[in-house]
Amino acid sequence: MEWIGMALAVGGTFFVFVAGLGVVRLPDVPMRMHASTKAGTLGVALIAASLTFFFPGLGILARSMALIVFLLLTAPVAAHMIGRAAYYGGPQIGVRLWHDTAIDQLPTHQVLSSDAASDGTDAFPECTTQETSKQHTSS
Repeated sequence: MEWIGMALAVGGTFFVFVAGLGVVRLPDVPMRMHASTKAGTLGVALIAASLTFFFPGLGILARSMALIVFLLLTAPVAAHMIGRAAYYGGPQIGVRLWHDTAIDQLPTHQVLSSDAASDGTDAFPECTTQETSKQHTSS
């Protein structure tokens, strides 16, 4: 049983290391958010799962499972909100997309206003067929 726990702990440590490396090495906010959310969540979940093999007991199992569920529910939402704030803040707050970004899939920077919400129109229309790549890097 301890071998399974050690394998999970080593695997979790590897994923946490990859997440940290991705945050340091990747060029822009969306890529960094992807690395930290995906690899970091999996790494911490594996480390928490390894605890149940090192310290068998219902209390540790319940806490580990609660931690894993909490991470799986909150990490994607937090990454989405931070990425959205960075994207819409853009050059004004010093955040730019990577210069090799092929397509900017959120070409409009319209703020959801009470007028748009009240008259039933969509404040965030879907992307058109025009490619609006490298919108942030031109500034």
